[in-house]
Amino acid sequence: MEDYIEVRQISSCAIKSRIVFSTIGVFVGLSICAVFGAHYHNYNVALWGLTSGIAAAVALGVTIAYIKHMWDSNPRRLKGFMLAGCFIQLAGVCGFVTYLVLAITNNQDLIVYGPGYYLTCVWCFMTWKWGFWLLIYSRSFLRSYGDADRMIQGEDVVGKHSFYQSIH
Repeated sequence: MEDYIEVRQISSCAIKSRIVFSTIGVFVGLSICAVFGAHYHNYNVALWGLTSGIAAAVALGVTIAYIKHMWDSNPRRLKGFMLAGCFIQLAGVCGFVTYLVLAITNNQDLIVYGPGYYLTCVWCFMTWKWGFWLLIYSRSFLRSYGDADRMIQGEDVVGKHSFYQSIH
């Protein structure tokens, strides 16, 4: 039986869809920040929209860096982006719960002007979503390098010993 090493490749369709969705996320997040901050004076929604747009921009940056082979020299740097995605998700969940409790305890209806907490919950969820996608994108890019890294170190991916040792 011959040992082999399989390196995963992420399809170009997946890469293109990640770029399109992340770009839309950046523009929508920044638009929400501008509209709700300047026109509706709902600064909670504006700040969470900005946070969502920044998280989408980071996810877009990680994807573009993968396309440009910037992770080839040190793919372990993607672990930092995975950790950032976890913290963004945590912030989104904490914000969602906090604003939901505030809306319920204040008997607030769905309002646009001023401190509308239900709309803020929506943008906390969007921030959580982009933290999740940042984690998933970074993880998939890191995993695509995983088998190649083991091959360089001489470890066996399939069997119990390396291919180099089996031919000697």
